[in-house]
This record gives sequence, C-alpha cells and structure tokens, in this order.
Amino acid sequence: MYDTILYPTDGSEGAETVMDHVEDLANTYDATIHVLNVVTPDAGDASLTLEQDDQGNWRTGMFKRKTEPESTSGMAKGKVDVHEVLAAEGEAYTSVVAEELADAGCDTVSACVEGTPHEEIIGYAEDNDADLIAMGTHGRSGVERQVVGSVTEKVVRNSETPVMTVHING
Repeated sequence: MYDTILYPTDGSEGAETVMDHVEDLANTYDATIHVLNVVTPDAGDASLTLEQDDQGNWRTGMFKRKTEPESTSGMAKGKVDVHEVLAAEGEAYTSVVAEELADAGCDTVSACVEGTPHEEIIGYAEDNDADLIAMGTHGRSGVERQVVGSVTEKVVRNSETPVMTVHING
C-alpha cells in the first residue's frame, strides 16, 4: 500500500510527534521514508537568536536534536548568513532523523530544500512518487487558523498525494 512515505519536518514538537507513526507505517509496509526539511527563502530575514557552539559553529536552536551541521565557524559575528546556518542545520537535522529511523529498521532518504514549505512538500512528494505525506497539526480553528495559517492545511488542500495528519496534544 505504501512504498514511499514523505515525512516533512521542521524540528518542531508537532513534527516530532509524527515520527513514531511514520516509523510504524514504514515497518508495516516495508516503505522508504523520505525525511524532508524546507528552508524558506526569507529565512535570513527572520529575527532569530544565533549562538556559537563549542566548536565555533553558529546555531539557531530551532532543532531539538543534537546535530553536526557543516561548519559555519568561519562566519564572523555580524556577518552571519542566517539562511546558510538554517540550511546547514536542516541538512544535519534530516540526516540525524533519517539515521534514527534507519536504526529502527526503516529505509530512509534525507533532503533539505529551499522554497515555500507547502509547495516544496507537494512538489517533492510528486517528484519522488510518495504514496503518503505524514505531518503534524495543532488543530487550530477559527480566527487563530485564519491568522496563523498552516503548512499542513495548505498541503492537505493542495496535494494529490494522500496526507496523514497527526494531532499534537498540548
């Protein structure tokens, strides 16, 4: 039924909640999991706090898991390319998640792309013949949903690939 499952993740609690479900489905159907992170083109404009780790690499702190991104230590304070830091963290994060899923017996692929999240997720699913997209949702409603919007909602509304949503309790 499922040969390829797309698991888009931004490192948030919601995306992490989906991982157990994706792992279970992949093991049940012997499917390959594609772990995807999308860096938005305007990510460099975001007001993020950057810190240097012990090796001098810049970090945003967006990803909860310990990752080893490509070195960003050569960037001087004040000349830090936030977009480059986010891309490096996204690559490292998807690799770590893919390794964890592989350790659980799943076949995995990791990718980090740049673009508008819902468009990139839908495009990636189509390009890689995904049978299912698995995403988390906060279950917002009313004004909050209209104001905040949701990548998951946009994917559900626009994707021809079936989308499984996992409600995040909290």
